[in-house]
Amino acid sequence: MNVGVLNESGKIENRAGLSPSGISLLVEHGHAVYVQAGAGLKAGYSNEEYSDLGAKIVFTKEEVFGRSDVVLNISPLNEEECKLVKKDQILFGFHHLAVARKVLVEELLKKNVTIIGYEIVQDEKGDLPFIESLSEIGGQMCLAISGQYLQTSFGGQGVIIGGVVSVPPATAVVIGSGVLAKSAIKSLLEAGAHTIALGNFMDRLRDLEEMTSGRLVTLFASKYNLARMTKIADILIGAVLRPGERAPIMITRDMVKTMKKGSLIIDLAIDQGGCIETSRLTTLEQPTYVDEGVIHYCVPNITSAVSRTSTKVLSNLVVPCLVEIGEKGIEQTLKRKQSLARGVYVFRGNISRKSIAERFDLEYKDITSSL
Repeated sequence: MNVGVLNESGKIENRAGLSPSGISLLVEHGHAVYVQAGAGLKAGYSNEEYSDLGAKIVFTKEEVFGRSDVVLNISPLNEEECKLVKKDQILFGFHHLAVARKVLVEELLKKNVTIIGYEIVQDEKGDLPFIESLSEIGGQMCLAISGQYLQTSFGGQGVIIGGVVSVPPATAVVIGSGVLAKSAIKSLLEAGAHTIALGNFMDRLRDLEEMTSGRLVTLFASKYNLARMTKIADILIGAVLRPGERAPIMITRDMVKTMKKGSLIIDLAIDQGGCIETSRLTTLEQPTYVDEGVIHYCVPNITSAVSRTSTKVLSNLVVPCLVEIGEKGIEQTLKRKQSLARGVYVFRGNISRKSIAERFDLEYKDITSSL
């Protein structure tokens, strides 16, 4: 099997599709790996590190797509890349089809491709291994981001997160109760922030309260409670996820208007459209903007800022899947690995996720009928 790794630095993406360790394992199993030159540079991996372990360095995206049976991408494919996709190719990556353009989806369907989205791979317990592994990283990063943008020199209120003697700590409000929220809550509490979590699942809120030994304030995410807590937040973190679907709007513009000037919003759901009405996409190069007097941080590929760690995590998760596909083929692998089958957006040119078919008004075909 031939595996291709794109260089996505042009899309302000620092992570790479595979680490050198992952490439070494694939080569050991007899697979060829084609890496576009420079793909790993921003993650700290040189072309030589890849080639020394058996990868073949190529110099254009055309070569990656032209030589590969499976192509790994991190950021969703752009228009140029969609045109380069080959017939019957397998595409692994963060595709976020729930917020994709219909014309690009139709272009890919014509090529009879199979599209597997890291963001919707789901195991029997309902856990999302790719998302949750990166969520641990993203949640921790919220502390560093908050500490920076609350500073006066960055337009913030000029407050410290943990407070000091005679001065209370900052108030951090986290919307959500999954792994991403859990990681952010843990980091903020350890820094001394007064932390409040709002969610819709009582069992998850109970687990969060037990995890924090009662230091966390938990509330049901009703409109009334969301409006009250938004008003007092110094830091507001949106960590709401609906796998494979657009994120719901939890915080309205009217709620944002009540926030303190110089407070901070971090919308971690921006990959899937954002859960705050005033959110719009930003980049690591220009990560923030001000709306209604509030600083907004809405970077979709937030873990790209710690690209080496993120690349290792993604590589560790995808390589076992690639090894099995190489040995047994895509059909048998999807039959055996239900978690991977749940991550299939498109199988051989047919949309296999009902919500995506409905969004684009296209034909839906259940994957079980295709295997």
